[in-house]
This record gives sequence, C-alpha cells and structure tokens, in this order.
Amino acid sequence: MRAALLSLGLACPPSTVAAYQRINHDLWAAFRRGETTQKALARERFGRLLREVGGDPRGAARLGEAYLDHLSARGDRLPGCRPVLRRLRKRFRLGVVTNGIDRVQRSRLAASGLAPLFETVVTSQSCGFAKPDPRILHVALEAIGVAPRHALYVGDDAATDGAAARAAGVRFVWMDHGQQTRGRRLARRVESLRGLLALLASDPTASGRGRS
Repeated sequence: MRAALLSLGLACPPSTVAAYQRINHDLWAAFRRGETTQKALARERFGRLLREVGGDPRGAARLGEAYLDHLSARGDRLPGCRPVLRRLRKRFRLGVVTNGIDRVQRSRLAASGLAPLFETVVTSQSCGFAKPDPRILHVALEAIGVAPRHALYVGDDAATDGAAARAAGVRFVWMDHGQQTRGRRLARRVESLRGLLALLASDPTASGRGRS
C-alpha cells in the first residue's frame, strides 16, 4: 500500500493503513453476501480510501492497479509453511480455494515458491463462485478427483470458510489467527500449520481417510 500511494505522491501513515483495512474488510464482506462484484470492489475500495485521506478519487483506478502490482510480487509465507506443506503433500492431494483476485493469488503463490505443492488453484474470479457458495469447493474437488467425504478444508475465516465447507459436505478445520468467532464453537481448531499436522496425526477422522 505504501508503494502504491507513493506512486500517486501520497503518504501512507498508520491511519491510512487502518482506513484501508476497514474499507477493504467491509467491501469483501459485501462481496461474500453477493452485494457487489469483485471488479466493483477493486475499484470502489480505492475511491473510498482516496476520498477519506483527501486524495483525488479519480485516481482510484491507477492506485488500484499499482496496489495489485505490488501485492502480486509479494510471496509472504506463514512460519514453517514450506516444510509442513511438503509433509502434507506426501499424504494428501493439495489444492487452494480462494475468493481472491486470480492474477494476484497465482502470482503470490509463484513468488512464495509454494505453487508446485498444489495440484489446483481455484479462485472465485476464475470459476464464478465465491465462498460461502459451496460450488467453489466442488470445482476444486472435481479438479483433484476427490469426493467431498474424503476431503478436508482448512480456512482462516470461521464463518465464511466454515459455511462453504458445511454446505459442500466437506470436513472443516479453522486456522485461528486470533479472529473472533462470534460465539461459534468449532470442533476442529488449530493455531498453526504445525498444529494441523498434530491434529491429523491424533484424529484420523479429520483427514477424510487420508485422501485429500
């Protein structure tokens, strides 16, 4: 975000980052509810941000493209994810399911060096369905040739990811990064990828019979 704003001659203090996070969160929630499109979201979030920080909202398209370019180049990884994913890949067929923008998600996976570990990458933009719609999971399952009852979906949004998994008939594990669950109690919850390994080792039913 800092690099993108600098391209428009604007500063990026913590208050601007906080404003973007709030605006972005609200628009993605609207997208999941079917109230906006991904294309409109990508445009509107930067228009709102520029209006809030005193910039020219006519620069929203340029800022949006600059942001996506910089974001696509980042290959940030969770601690220890590479060795954990390699171990998982020896036992399971792995895929990615995301509501993110297609070119961004694929570029970030490539930049992270993790892309070869996944057999398929399904984005809402590429398939036309967005979580919590279970059809996005069905597309991924079909791509790797696995039935829902033999699959496990790991997601960090207890509400959206959990709802998609339940509707698709897929077991769900919540990757808890400290978010609120709004009182929801989940049977399977981990706080790290290593915690996921421990869960799969201790609970054979969580793994969907070890096939995906």
